[in-house]
Amino acid sequence: MWRTALLMSVVVSLVACDGKGPALKGDYPAVKLTDRVYVIHGINELPDKRNQGFINNPGFVLTSKGVVVVDPGSSVRIGEMVLAKISGVTKQPVIAVFNTHVHGDHWLGNQAIKAAYPKAVIYAHPNMKSKAPAAGAEWVGLLNRLTDGAVKGTEPVGPDTHVDHDEILKLGDRHFRIYHNGKAHTDGDVMIEVVEEKTMFLGDNVFAGRIGRMDDGHFAGNVAAIEMAMQSGASQFVPGHGPSNGRNILVGYRDYLRTLHDEVKRYYDQGLQDFEMKPKIAESLIRFQKWYGFDEQLGRHISLAYQQIQAESF
Repeated sequence: MWRTALLMSVVVSLVACDGKGPALKGDYPAVKLTDRVYVIHGINELPDKRNQGFINNPGFVLTSKGVVVVDPGSSVRIGEMVLAKISGVTKQPVIAVFNTHVHGDHWLGNQAIKAAYPKAVIYAHPNMKSKAPAAGAEWVGLLNRLTDGAVKGTEPVGPDTHVDHDEILKLGDRHFRIYHNGKAHTDGDVMIEVVEEKTMFLGDNVFAGRIGRMDDGHFAGNVAAIEMAMQSGASQFVPGHGPSNGRNILVGYRDYLRTLHDEVKRYYDQGLQDFEMKPKIAESLIRFQKWYGFDEQLGRHISLAYQQIQAESF
């Protein structure tokens, strides 16, 4: 018994001395979507101490040459967890990573991937690549504050190179088609279709069962991006946050964004101010009121849409 206690003490000491935040609590399964595609679904909430910042949906794809990772999470610890899940499925190396956009809850796990596989190539849109250094430092600070230090030891490791709309990368025996439709959730979003698997990683262009922040986005552009995804050959979709599913998650989030934008435009044309619209628009969006973040984000979304419509009217 004392030997077991001593061993556990040594392990805890080693973890504490590696300069990183605590190991990730809980077990997050790697869900098999197809024969080659897996997703690890994070907690569909905002980052906090309890969830340790694990709120996105890292994915990985098996190819004949190695593993391709999409959005390895918000910290070095989460990136290590993703690697552990991969090792439980295959002994192949990670050969590539896609970062869907600049928000750090999706890509700060790059650090762990590069530490384990220095030759893995990290891809992102040019706008994300150029903004990653500054954004990464801001996100590490923000996430550490929100999670009470769970992101400690995380250092931003940005993309190596860029990809843009309609590029097709052949990685091993699988083809990865890139979709970008201008400014949507951000100005640097990419969606990645794994062609042979009929699966698409959407990034934060789509949230499932949750209302996402749009501070860096554009409502009409986000709707257009979703409609582009709907025209792809994919039948399985992985949102940036929330459960993966079929086309219904595309339809749901598109309808929320489009209804909000159209209602703001209607009341703007009637001369109402943004704060005067909220009760009316809340009624139009009542079917979404149980989505996580609805009450917190609705007023902000109305104001942002109002500003965009106002700017476009000149």
